[in-house]
This record gives sequence, structure tokens and C-alpha cells, in this order.
Amino acid sequence: MKTVQAAITGMLSGPFGYAERCDDKTDTYLGLAIERATNAAVVIDSDSVIIKPDIAEAHRPAPVQLGPPPVAGAPASPDGVPPAAGPADGTPDAPAPERKPTRFFGTVMISAERPAREIHQIVETIVEQLTTIPGSEVTLKLEIDAEVPGGLDRAKVRTLLENCTTLGFIDKIVS
Repeated sequence: MKTVQAAITGMLSGPFGYAERCDDKTDTYLGLAIERATNAAVVIDSDSVIIKPDIAEAHRPAPVQLGPPPVAGAPASPDGVPPAAGPADGTPDAPAPERKPTRFFGTVMISAERPAREIHQIVETIVEQLTTIPGSEVTLKLEIDAEVPGGLDRAKVRTLLENCTTLGFIDKIVS
């Protein structure tokens, strides 16, 4: 994610653009960010897309006009500025609601030398941030992957499997 952010803000030259999502019906990229998009917020989720630069440039939105083009022979307002476009009732257009991300997923490697300290930091800085949001559902999964070149004896395998069962492990494989 940091690489994508750095590339689209212009800190690095990146071989891609970024968009919050692709609308296949209109063939547009929503939230399109190409090089030097300094205010672009990068959120990698199931909707976000990484786009080749030539394709991103081809989908770059046209500059927005602030009002309708002047019509030949049409009277201008007293100050010479054409009247602003808006709804017929005179109320301003409401901006589209911001699409907020709804999912967080993270994977981190934890040192086997000091796992308690690192797990404690993760709980304080990440898990607590998520569990304090009303309605959030947070699931934690600890995955252990061990390679023992000398092999595991029968007693160790039995102990590991019994402990896994006691602790409620979903998956436990010794091979």
C-alpha cells in the first residue's frame, strides 16, 4: 500500500495508477489517482484496482466546467458572469456521500523469541482501535508454522495435538 501511495503522489515513478473501484457499466474508474495525486488516499480492499498508466490516462476525467457555456446572443448577468447552473428549485447539488471502507485485514509476522510483547502491541494499537467501533465484528486468528529439521518424536507430537485440542485449535496438522 505504501508503494502505491508513493507512486501516485509522485514520490516514486510508478508503472500504474490507482482507483477506488471500477464501474463496468459506465467504463469509468471512481477515485482515479495518477502520478502527482498528492491528496489521494489509498485504501486497498476488494474494490480497489491498480491500473496501467496508459489505461489510467485514457480514463482521466475531463476538467469540470463551473457553468454552462455561454450561448451566443444570450444576455449575461449584470456583473458579466453567466448564471451558475443548479437545480431548478435553486438549492445546491448535494455531494455524493463518501464511500467509506468497511473491512480491515492485516497479516504480521511475530517473533517467536518475544511473541507476548509483540502481540500486546498489536492488541493495543490495532485490535482495540477496531473493537471500540460500535457494531464492529473483529476476528483474530493465530497461525503457527514451524519447521523442525530434526523431526518430532511421538511424545512431542501427542503433546502438541492434545494441547491444540484443549486450546480449541481449528486446524492442526503434523506432517
